[in-house]
Amino acid sequence: MSDHQDDDSGVKRPQNYSEESACAMVYYAAERTLMAWVRVALGMMALGFVIDRFGLVLRMMPTQPGIPTHPTIYSFWSGTGLVLCGAVMAVVAAVRYIGLELRFRREGCGAPGHGLPLGVLFTLLVALIGFAIALFLATVRY
Repeated sequence: MSDHQDDDSGVKRPQNYSEESACAMVYYAAERTLMAWVRVALGMMALGFVIDRFGLVLRMMPTQPGIPTHPTIYSFWSGTGLVLCGAVMAVVAAVRYIGLELRFRREGCGAPGHGLPLGVLFTLLVALIGFAIALFLATVRY
């Protein structure tokens, strides 16, 4: 006896396969994708912060008399820009995930066992922190 069954399309599926389990697999894949976007957004924000603060290090380095200090405007704009891009990326990821979750609910494939979408709340929290860091970088100059 085989543990697989053929459906109308000729695809072999496990005997315990159901539409409900297929919906759950797609839903969990979407959650993993959301968390991957959050990791990328956090990485961009961290890199932006480091680039901005590196301009501070360059400015504090001693120079020889008569040689101007290193300009920090490039590190400021590129660092703050990366932080803002990371925060916007987190917002876009949350909005796309909410759209997918709403479509799942319309199609009858609700979130398997989840009431509150904690992934979305975490993503929006990351975005809020990113905007706060960008505001900090833009206002606190040394």
